[in-house]
Amino acid sequence: MPFNERNKNAKGLNDHGFTMLEMLFAFSVFCIISTFLPIMFQIIFNSHSVESRIQNMEWELFVNLLKKEVQTGEGVEVVKGQLRIINGEDVSTYQKYQNILRKQVNGTGHEVVLQNVQSVSFARNAQSVTIVVETSFNQTKEATIFSFITKGE
Repeated sequence: MPFNERNKNAKGLNDHGFTMLEMLFAFSVFCIISTFLPIMFQIIFNSHSVESRIQNMEWELFVNLLKKEVQTGEGVEVVKGQLRIINGEDVSTYQKYQNILRKQVNGTGHEVVLQNVQSVSFARNAQSVTIVVETSFNQTKEATIFSFITKGE
C-alpha cells in the first residue's frame, strides 16, 4: 500500500490531533455524566429505605384503624392468635394469612390491613390490647391500644 493512498475506512481520521474544541466538548459530556452518577447511585441503593418508609406509613395507618375500632367496639378478645372485636352484631377478626395481616367481618371478606408480615401476636390486658408485629424487613413493631370504656371480659 503506497504511502499517499488513504484508507477507505478512515475517512474521518485526520492528523491534526485533538483540538481544544473537541477537548471542551468531551469534558462537558464527562461533567454532565458525572453529576448524574451520585443521584443514580442514591436511587439504586436507597430503594430498601423507600420500602421501609412505606411499611412505616402502612403500620401507622393500621394502628389508627385498629385504635378506632377497639375504642368504639363493645368487646375485645384474643382467640387462637386472632384478635376479635365485637361491635353490635358484627365481629371483626384480625389474623395473619400468609405474609399479610387481614381483617374479616363475620367470617367473610378479605381486607388486607398490613403487608410483609413474618409474625404477629396479640395480647389482651385489662383495658388495652397489645399488638407485636415482626416485618419482612426484620423490624419489630409494637402498639398498645387503650380503650376509653372499661369492658368486662
